[in-house]
Amino acid sequence: MQKVNSIAVIGAGTMGAGIAQVAALHDCDVQLLEVKPEFMARGLEGIQKNLDRLVEKGKLTPDERNASMKRIRTGTPFSDLGGVQLVIEAIVEDLEIKRKVIRELEAAAPPTAIFATNTSSLSVSKIAEAVKNPGRVIGMHFFNPAPLMPLVEIIAGDMSDASAVDFAFNTAVAWGKTAVRAKDTPGFIVNRVARGYYLEALRLLGEGVAGIDEIDGIMRRCGSFKMGPFELMDLVGLDVNLAVSTSVWEQMNQHPRFEPHEIQKQFVAKGCLGRKTGRGFYAYDRDPPLPAYMVDRKSFLMSPLLADAIRAFATRASADCSTVKPPVVSLGKEDGEIRKGNSRGSQLGSTEQYVFTRILAAVINEAGLALDEGVATREDIDLAMMKGTNYPKGPLAWTGEIGVRTVRGVLAMLNESVGRGRYEAARAFGEFERH
Repeated sequence: MQKVNSIAVIGAGTMGAGIAQVAALHDCDVQLLEVKPEFMARGLEGIQKNLDRLVEKGKLTPDERNASMKRIRTGTPFSDLGGVQLVIEAIVEDLEIKRKVIRELEAAAPPTAIFATNTSSLSVSKIAEAVKNPGRVIGMHFFNPAPLMPLVEIIAGDMSDASAVDFAFNTAVAWGKTAVRAKDTPGFIVNRVARGYYLEALRLLGEGVAGIDEIDGIMRRCGSFKMGPFELMDLVGLDVNLAVSTSVWEQMNQHPRFEPHEIQKQFVAKGCLGRKTGRGFYAYDRDPPLPAYMVDRKSFLMSPLLADAIRAFATRASADCSTVKPPVVSLGKEDGEIRKGNSRGSQLGSTEQYVFTRILAAVINEAGLALDEGVATREDIDLAMMKGTNYPKGPLAWTGEIGVRTVRGVLAMLNESVGRGRYEAARAFGEFERH
C-alpha cells in the first residue's frame, strides 16, 4: 500500500487548516497554499492553538507539536508543487471556481499527483471535467472540524481511477479517520440522508405542528439524538445548511423532498445565521438560549389509520416516545416581547409521536433511497450517519429494529397525508423484507 508523505492543501480556511493539521500530525509534509495573507495567518494561528491545547491535555508532547508545525510550509497556489502525491482543494463551495482552480493546479503538480476536492455536495465528475486527466480527480469530504470529526467520505467520480480512490481511502485511514466510499451523487451520503432531519423539522414548524424547542426536545428525548435539528442548524450555520440544501435540491431535479424552506431563507436574509451571529433559530444573548421564532400553532388531524401507523412506528423506534410526556413551557424573547413559548398545546402524546415519526421516517427513507441508487453499501450508509452526524444509530439498522413492515406502513400513510411524493418508500425496504 502506497504511503502518502507529501501533500498540498489549497485554502487555509477552517477546513483547509484543519486538514493540514491532521496530515502534519501523521508525519506528512504539507504545503498549505492560500491567496489571502490574512486567511493564512488565521489558519496557522488556529493550528498552533489546537496543537497547544493537545499539549495541555497531555495528548501531544511539546516536541511532537513543534515537529508538526515544522512540517507545514506555506505558499500561494499555482507555484511549483514539487513532489506532492496528493493535492486537496478546500476552497469556496462554488463549482466554477473549483473547476478553475483545479485546472490551474494540474499544470503545477506532478503528473502522478492525485487531486481531491473537499466539496460537501457538488459533483466531483463536473469538477474533474476541467482537467486533462479526470481519472486522477476524486472527492475527499472531511467534516468540520476536520481534526475532531472522524468521518471522511471518499467519492468516486464517473471517470475516477480505482487506484486514485483506493489511495485516498487508504490515506484517510492512515490519518486515523473512518473512511466510507460513496458514489458521486448530490450530497453523497451524509448531506443527502441528513436533509430529512432538517427539512422535515422546518416543515413541521411551518405547518404549526410544534415549535422549535419542542421539536428539538422530542428528537433528543425520543430519538437520543445529541442535538435537535434547529440546534444543529444553528451550530453549522443557517447559511451553510441552506446552501447545501439548495445545492442538493437543484441537483436532484428539484424533488419536493429536498426543497429548501421559506422560514430558513428568511432567517438567512436577515443575517440570523445561528451561533456565529448570536441569533438563529435561538437567541444566544441568554443562557440557556431561547427560541427566536414563535410558532403559529395550528391544529392538525390524523386519520385513524395514520394515527395507528404513527403509534406503531414511534413505539417500536423509541421506548421514550411510547408514553405521554408533560409539556415543556419556555419563555422566549421576540422583538422585545416576552411570550409563552413553543411548547404548549393539547394532543401532546400524538404530537410528540407525529413529530418524531415524520422526521425519523424521512431520514430512514432517504437512506433507503440512497441504497436503491447504489450511493454506498448499507454498512457504509449507517457508519457515515453515525460518524459524520453523530446519529445514535444507523438509519438502516434502525429500520431493522422497528420492523420493515412497520416502516413501509408508516411511509405509505405519510405519503398519502403530506402529498407531493415526499414519502414514497424506497425499493430497498422490499428487499429487506424478502431477505
